[in-house]
Amino acid sequence: MRRFDGAIVACVTAILIAGLAAISWQTIRGAQQLLLPALDQKADTVARSLAGLVADAAGYGVDLDHLVRAEEVLSATLSENPEFVVISILDQDERVVATAGEAATAERIRTVAAPIEVGGATVGSVMVAMPDAVARTILRELWLDVAVLLMVAVLVALELVAFAFSIPSAVLLRGLAQRLDSLARGDLRPHLPLSGRGMIADEVVAVDEELARLRTDHARLREAAEKADDREALARLDALDARYEFTGTRHLPPVSLIAVRAPVFLFFFAEELTRPFLPSYIKSLAQPIAGLSIEFVIALPIILFMAIVAFMQPTLNGWTERFGRARSLRAGALVAVLGYIGTAMAGSMLELVLYRTVTAFGFATVFVAAQGFIVDRTGAANRARGIGLFVSAIMAAMLCGPPIGGIVADRLGVNAAFMMSAVMALIAYVCALVALPRDPALEQARARGVRLGDIVVVLRQPALFLLLVGCAFTSKMILIGVCMYYLPLTLATTFEPAVIGRVLMLYGLAMLVVVPAISRLSDEGSRRVPYVVIGGVLSGLSVLHLFLWPAPWGAALLVLQVGIAQGISTTPQSALVGELGRRYLPDLSEGGLYGVFRLIERTGTAVGPAAVATVWGAYSGDVAMLAMGALLIVGALLFALASLSTGARPVPAAGE
Repeated sequence: MRRFDGAIVACVTAILIAGLAAISWQTIRGAQQLLLPALDQKADTVARSLAGLVADAAGYGVDLDHLVRAEEVLSATLSENPEFVVISILDQDERVVATAGEAATAERIRTVAAPIEVGGATVGSVMVAMPDAVARTILRELWLDVAVLLMVAVLVALELVAFAFSIPSAVLLRGLAQRLDSLARGDLRPHLPLSGRGMIADEVVAVDEELARLRTDHARLREAAEKADDREALARLDALDARYEFTGTRHLPPVSLIAVRAPVFLFFFAEELTRPFLPSYIKSLAQPIAGLSIEFVIALPIILFMAIVAFMQPTLNGWTERFGRARSLRAGALVAVLGYIGTAMAGSMLELVLYRTVTAFGFATVFVAAQGFIVDRTGAANRARGIGLFVSAIMAAMLCGPPIGGIVADRLGVNAAFMMSAVMALIAYVCALVALPRDPALEQARARGVRLGDIVVVLRQPALFLLLVGCAFTSKMILIGVCMYYLPLTLATTFEPAVIGRVLMLYGLAMLVVVPAISRLSDEGSRRVPYVVIGGVLSGLSVLHLFLWPAPWGAALLVLQVGIAQGISTTPQSALVGELGRRYLPDLSEGGLYGVFRLIERTGTAVGPAAVATVWGAYSGDVAMLAMGALLIVGALLFALASLSTGARPVPAAGE
């Protein structure tokens, strides 16, 4: 199965990279040929426009040496055209009479001049200067955008390839490939049955029947050997079983489970598109509210969105189960489409809050329905792999969404970016409509949701309290409060959304690389506490980058370090919840325990921007960052002390 998937992925990736690289190279070459002439043309246009203004003033008898507020006009023009470094007005003797800006002495300067003509005579000129480095900077930005687009195009294409293999006929093909791959490796364990018609379905059934016959023959021979007490035959049968796994159990998730990945990726991609520009967009519509700082007002829509997603999930779990996971996912996607369209058209803060609330309900519904879809179709043995499929789709979206959203907002505007989010959510709906199987009839009620009593019982245990509140809760605070609220808002004053998007994508990139490796390492010898503590301390220390490096490098290093830190701590943290629950609360169900964990963790996503905005408004952004860093470090160290004081070995789960 892995060879089959690997061959498809390698082939598609190679073709895409080759084709897109060729297109990108031609695009950059064309841009290089057009860039300098275009910059010269822009400088000439600006110079001629200013020369015309000065000529009008001189036509009324105003001497160039006595122009009023000339430098203010030049400074305003310079601020509107940051690629220029100096704009000057010169008289006939080329003496500077007014200027704005200053060029670095080490820079090579290109100048464009336009004459100031009064009554047919030239009385002076306007000079616009720009460094050669401007062209190189623009080309570098273009290369970065093209590289990001290339990477995202490949990832999206691979997700769509995976989606193509989730339609019924492709599921059968994957199922047949899975069986043939297992046979080639001498693995005769049973596979989950697949339904369908046609030649491929017949081949799948034939393989399953032959495997069942072999296992039946093995069981019959073993039974006969046991009756005859033939130890030699039993030993040989055991050796065959060890080699071919006749009596083994296969723990892979169902092949059809891949159907949910593409809708999840596309839907989360839609929300991640908004990360680079959402805070600054809110700021453009924000109005003062008595008793609240402007920073808190800007944070309100983000707080409300995260609070709805956090607190509605227990309720939505039961609702999506009754209504049907697939139907609920499709309904949530359509609700989010309306929310994104409304947000794009919002003309006031009230409208923005209303439509972001609608989007939050759609987002929460899709999240719960997709997770429930996986839980319903997996068991204890293969649920971790099923959830891994879900989480990896989200991480891929976190990697792809911010840079693309930034580029779209930069080139086409914020409203166009929100409309793109609506289109992506609509495509997610179509994918879910095409690929997701029908909801099975509900046979029995699932486990109950989280209750207040569960929260009280869990938080009474100091070790669990410090793990959940000191580590999990605070990790989400820094992710949303700092990375998704504070940084985009502060960077927007200086940088374009495309730059902010590239900064934010580093979190998804780090998580995508670190999480799989740490998941394996932390399970060896159950060394989970150090990973959680190290992750918390690294997250707290990340805020120092804002004080050590200029923007946007400090912000980029912060986001990258938070991604690495949370990649180190996320999976060990989840495993520790189960370990500590079995040690201190053996009577509490695992579902109830993890329900409390997820609720507290998600609450941090709402509290994070609220806490940062409150401290920022009362003191300053620097104080808010230092307070956030200190909170994470203190929480991690207190949990480390609590773990050292108990000194107990982890309690294994049943069957471990």
